[in-house]
Order: sequence, then C-alpha cells, then structure tokens
Amino acid sequence: MSKAWQVRENFKDLFGSSSLFATSSLLKWMTNAYSRKIAEIDKVVNMFKSHLNGVINALTERISNAMAERLNGKIQELKTVGRGYRTFTNFRSAILFFNGGLNLYPH
Repeated sequence: MSKAWQVRENFKDLFGSSSLFATSSLLKWMTNAYSRKIAEIDKVVNMFKSHLNGVINALTERISNAMAERLNGKIQELKTVGRGYRTFTNFRSAILFFNGGLNLYPH
C-alpha cells in the first residue's frame, strides 16, 4: 500500500511544469511506477503510454473541457428524466429553461 501511495505522490509533483520538463519527468515517473510491480498501477502506466500526448497536455495546460462535459451530463440527465420529448423544440426549451441561467425572480 505504501508503494502505491508513493507513486501517487510522485505523480502529483508533475502538474504545472513546462512541456519539455513534463515529458522527461513523466517518462521517468512511468519507469519508476512500472518497476513497483503493482498490477493496477501497471495498467495506468500502459494507458498513459497509449495517450502520451494528451497526458502531457493535461499536465502542462490549465484548460480542460470539464465545463462542457458537465453541461453534457446535465443535458443527458434532463433527457432521461423527461423520458423523451415529442419534438426537438420542446427538448431545446427544457435545456434552456434548466441550464440557461434565467433569472425568474421579480426585480
């Protein structure tokens, strides 16, 4: 358990670094993590290898699509709760009503 904790803490040190430093540091971290021989961590390391450019971008950039993903989740939840809408116009109206930032209180 302490080996996995150490791998996690070492990974946290990679955030916010420059692109060149992040690449070498990530490869060093992956080698170190893989040498621990923990199956779950090996799976993560292999996934990082296959998505290396995306992982480096996530480590170095401060932007993400989290807000878009959250809005998409809200829309999917609205579609499920509504159990289908007769027309797209009705569905669009529901999306705008619940997520449009309307101020319905009197002034």
